[in-house]
Amino acid sequence: MTRQEQGGTSTGGGLARDRATWAAYLLLGLFAYLETAVGPSMPFLRRGLDLSYTVASLHFTAFAAGGVAAGLTAERAVARWGRARVLWVGIAGMTGGGVLLATSPRVFGTIAGVFAMGAFGTLFLVTNQAVLADLHGERRTVALAESNVVASAAAIAAPLAVGASDAAGLGWRLGLLAAVPVFAILAAIFRAAPVPAASLGQARRANERLPTVFWLVWAVMFLVASVEWCVAYWGADFLDTVVGLRKASAATAMSIFFAAMVAGRFAGARLARRYPSTTLLLAALVVALIGFPFFWLATNAATSLAGLFVAGFGIANLYPLTVATATGLVPHVADRATARLAIGGATALMLAPLLVGVLADAVGMRWGFGVVLPLALTAIAVTVVASRSAPRAAKADTLEVVAVGARRE
Repeated sequence: MTRQEQGGTSTGGGLARDRATWAAYLLLGLFAYLETAVGPSMPFLRRGLDLSYTVASLHFTAFAAGGVAAGLTAERAVARWGRARVLWVGIAGMTGGGVLLATSPRVFGTIAGVFAMGAFGTLFLVTNQAVLADLHGERRTVALAESNVVASAAAIAAPLAVGASDAAGLGWRLGLLAAVPVFAILAAIFRAAPVPAASLGQARRANERLPTVFWLVWAVMFLVASVEWCVAYWGADFLDTVVGLRKASAATAMSIFFAAMVAGRFAGARLARRYPSTTLLLAALVVALIGFPFFWLATNAATSLAGLFVAGFGIANLYPLTVATATGLVPHVADRATARLAIGGATALMLAPLLVGVLADAVGMRWGFGVVLPLALTAIAVTVVASRSAPRAAKADTLEVVAVGARRE
């Protein structure tokens, strides 16, 4: 049985959480905190450095560019320096990038800081997930799910910390700088925790092409990731400039979005036991579309925040359900499929927030932010087309496997 197959047979009982597991969980929480803190920091950064929306959105593009660069080199880095070193250097570098973002007096320095966060953070994330998978074998799905609960909780804390520190007169930067002592404590406790070495991967089918239906789902990935990144990274600024909340209150209010995502993921995990991923994906998109207009067009803060919660509840499951749908189409080349999906997500992060920034400078933040609506509607249309094409693709794949087996006989 391959490692991939083992991961698919995970069950909930008997998960052994040793020191290495807790290190992976808590370090992933620090990663999620730093990643999430960029968005709520943006209104303060724009004010302090007098940045346009377009220039401010370059921070998100830089984060994505760092992630793409690291994704292309992570495998070689692990092979050369080992998982333990890449894991700790990655999270240390991401923390250092957060410090640079918080303290640089020039926009060049803040953009360099988020580039470092994206690059080092991706090196950490790739290694972190591989470590959990190897530590827990058949139960790796449970371990990865638990780690994402920790990450979601940390994501809620980030906007609260940024907003509360500014409201208390300590400055928004303290919300980012708080990651430094947290990293120091985790390093002191877990630095010596054993990390399993990387094993040789399963050989890939180099000449096999991914089917057209997979690329339809890849397009859905790009669209739903665009929706999530736009709301996560520009939501605080929208609440400030359009809804009328104070900057500190707007940053803190974004915790509603991340709390909704935690609730949505719990609900999605239960529903996934009973319904196919494409059905749930369409349902999640509909929920997001119900909530977003209230958030976007409301004339009072209470209605807007209620819409933000409903939209976040739907957005929560868009990414995992798209991954599940795509890998279900091509389970025999799931490694290649997830790699292509990662490129789709990174491309969305690189382009979508930048598009909102450019449109906001041209027509105002309300209408610039409205790009989320056509993105979500297009995602529904492409998902419907992909779901209708999937049975034909599955049938063709089955015939191909039978033909290969006949030739071997």
